[in-house]
Amino acid sequence: MGNRGDILTERPFEAEHLGGPVFDCSDAGRAEEAVRRGRDAGAVLISCRTEGDGEALSAAGFLKVETLVTLECSSFKAVGAQTGGVPVRAGGAGDIPACRGIAAEALRWDRFHADPRIDNGVADGLKADWIENDLKGRADRTFVAGTGGAVAGFCAMLLRPDLAVIDLIAVAPGEQGKGIGRALVAAAIDHYRGSVAAIRVGTQAANPQSLTFYHSLGFKEVGRADTWHWMP
Repeated sequence: MGNRGDILTERPFEAEHLGGPVFDCSDAGRAEEAVRRGRDAGAVLISCRTEGDGEALSAAGFLKVETLVTLECSSFKAVGAQTGGVPVRAGGAGDIPACRGIAAEALRWDRFHADPRIDNGVADGLKADWIENDLKGRADRTFVAGTGGAVAGFCAMLLRPDLAVIDLIAVAPGEQGKGIGRALVAAAIDHYRGSVAAIRVGTQAANPQSLTFYHSLGFKEVGRADTWHWMP
């Protein structure tokens, strides 16, 4: 990614979907400067995530679109191997069409869907391309689950130093409530046990069902941050 000065970082993946330059702002206190630089670059979106006061962001025209809750699980024995009989395997290129459809239908709580100025169809396409990129190698490993040969859900994992991160997870709307999400997370825990100290995930404070799900698996909250968007 390119860097514009010392506060704006380009986001080319998001730019492809939103039709113009997209940037992350690294310093909420310099929001006005970020907007000036972004306007000069023709930005269609500037995002900023902060754990502090968003007054400067609000004054510069940013809109708070979500509160992101970060959780971690280091008690790997808690859910390891508890797949409940749901078949889970490593995903591959052949799973792309099914996973794209699930991503577009099931993922509704992210910051792009939460921003009323972004068309839901655009946000759907972004998530579909996201899981396709994961299956093509962006993810360290993508688990898929289902029965009868049909894909009912996926969990894409990134690998960081001493940490595995749930990058994207979703279960098809018609298959929810059947233990598929739990089986996917359990498979990830089994796979990374002994190689990382913890598994991390981010979810939205506005999605209490997701928070309850992760707490039931032994995840503990380790941080919260607000996500803000500026659009011209």
